[in-house]
Amino acid sequence: METYKQIKNPDSGKYIYIDGTTYKKLLEKYNEDVLLSQHRYVDLNEDVLREILSHADIQSVFQLCQVNKTLCLQQDDLFRHIYDRFYHQTGMAVFKTAKMTWFQLLKLCYQLSRLLILPSLKNYTMNALYTMTRLYLPGSKIKVLPPEIGQLSALQYLYLSNNQLSALPHEIGQMSALKELDLSSNQLSVLPSEIGQLGHLYYMDLSHNQLSALPPEIGQLGHLIYMDLSNNQLSALPPEIGQLSHLLTLYVSNNQLSALPPEIGQLSHLIHLNLYHNQLSALPPEIGHLSALQQLYLHHNQLSELPQEIGQLSELQTLNLSNNNLSSKFKNELKRQLPNTKITF
Repeated sequence: METYKQIKNPDSGKYIYIDGTTYKKLLEKYNEDVLLSQHRYVDLNEDVLREILSHADIQSVFQLCQVNKTLCLQQDDLFRHIYDRFYHQTGMAVFKTAKMTWFQLLKLCYQLSRLLILPSLKNYTMNALYTMTRLYLPGSKIKVLPPEIGQLSALQYLYLSNNQLSALPHEIGQMSALKELDLSSNQLSVLPSEIGQLGHLYYMDLSHNQLSALPPEIGQLGHLIYMDLSNNQLSALPPEIGQLSHLLTLYVSNNQLSALPPEIGQLSHLIHLNLYHNQLSALPPEIGHLSALQQLYLHHNQLSELPQEIGQLSELQTLNLSNNNLSSKFKNELKRQLPNTKITF
């Protein structure tokens, strides 16, 4: 299939079809804006695109059309080739979104990857951003998120792991459609209270940051089913954590917890609870209310005993208590209380 482009010839004023190579030559002769304002569509087949990408950077490809036009990429392996070239140039993975054209996605990711600090998003094509549903920018050396991030009202999946973020803008609370949020491996020391406005969020990974506390508004995330807070500097969990009634998985390992709030017993659907490598010396009796709990990891703490209510955990399959201060007498009693649980001392 021949690559073609329908434009109005500046010399004759008639519409003509030209291939990619010819169009590049016309760009050298005529003003780019003249050609771009006249063309109807671009259709690049795989062979020509490979040829262009073999000796041109991504920005040269962008010159072939504008965001408000259409770049037709009809084969999956065509995008894979662009992705491979783009990834090797920038080191950043990109994924197609449901409502963006390929060109809009590539243009956006190219602009973002060129910067260590994101400028105002108003400098980009906002029509593309308004409809974007997924944004994956892990390991992109991003230091600051602009307030305009809140304008991504359709965004459902935001992955910004392995960057250099030290704070989040308050406007993050405006991203009302957000379902998954991965901010792991950054430098966050505090969360804005507006995080509680993400009412549709069901997955949140905040592991490997520098958080010393959580805002009470965390309890407003009523749809949350997975939360990873491991490898932070948390000394306590807010009582409001008990409001996360749909939570199935909670990781708080490798922190500085010395106690748990009694409200943790309200997490009636919790299945996985990781609390290892903390400074816990006791557990609240309410731990026995976790009727769905199947896995409980408490190793590397300072526990000398557990409340009697631990025996109420009838669904518990795995309990790790290694590297604590439990007596032999207590260990034997615990085995009697939980005969169907695999216990590691």
